[in-house]
Amino acid sequence: KIMNILPLKGIDKLQFGTYKSDILKSLGKPDSIENLDAKDEVSSEIYYYDSMGLGLYFDKDTGFRLWGLSITDPAIQLNGVFPIGMSETDLLKAFPAIVLDVSDGEFKEYLLPEQEVEFYLKGNVVQRVMLSPDLEEYSVKYSSKN
Repeated sequence: KIMNILPLKGIDKLQFGTYKSDILKSLGKPDSIENLDAKDEVSSEIYYYDSMGLGLYFDKDTGFRLWGLSITDPAIQLNGVFPIGMSETDLLKAFPAIVLDVSDGEFKEYLLPEQEVEFYLKGNVVQRVMLSPDLEEYSVKYSSKN
């Protein structure tokens, strides 16, 4: 089933700012959890749904709302392009505005400016897409002070 990337918002079935409890109701228990309850006080709590190719990042400071998505499912698309499994050459053709953010040996990260869409490549092939909201806007909207 095709999932659409909605830049700065999430994907069609998961929107940034959604509470962890609501996601548990709709997706059920994750296959694994990293940093339960954000115990290290620094990183997010991460839920992995392996069969869906999803990693969900929850932000403790906003009461565990969704604020990051890691996607490895080949059914993910952005503007009609399916980036997972794509070669670096094809990715650059598909998204001319893309910027190389990190290059470290066989690993590369490309960023789609203004859209908070990151493409993680290993061996010149897209393995994972990472999505984030506009963090300033997100912080203002969901900060615990509101």
